[in-house]
Amino acid sequence: MNDPDRLDEAALRRLDDLALEALRFELLRDGDVRYEHVVEHLLARGIAAIERLITELGELRSLVADQHQRVVVDASVRLQLRLARPERLPSIETLASQLAVACLDAVSPAPAERPRLASRRPQLRTIETQLGDAIRKGRIKPNRGDQS
Repeated sequence: MNDPDRLDEAALRRLDDLALEALRFELLRDGDVRYEHVVEHLLARGIAAIERLITELGELRSLVADQHQRVVVDASVRLQLRLARPERLPSIETLASQLAVACLDAVSPAPAERPRLASRRPQLRTIETQLGDAIRKGRIKPNRGDQS
């Protein structure tokens, strides 16, 4: 990795994911601290993939905004840690997807909202009240024990 022109911003933006990954691994293996520039580009691409996947799957799993944010941050940090290791990695899309799904599976679903009850109390009347009203108004006659 003696070509410093390969590490300028424009050149890094033009590289595809696999070329960036190969460059990252080569720089890490050689102990070159410039690997951080390459990791920044990979990380930006990976976070975009994580956001996209978490948004899609989060809607299916009814994630609330706070949970969505925590999952994205968790997956992003894990991605950053993996990119700092001197090991060969799959494409950034694949790695980001794996980490996003793992972090999403670790989150419990949002609790269901409690059912809302009626806003006003129902006006219930007992049978005795209804019967007493009917007797007072003369619609029914009271039952006497000897007539039944």
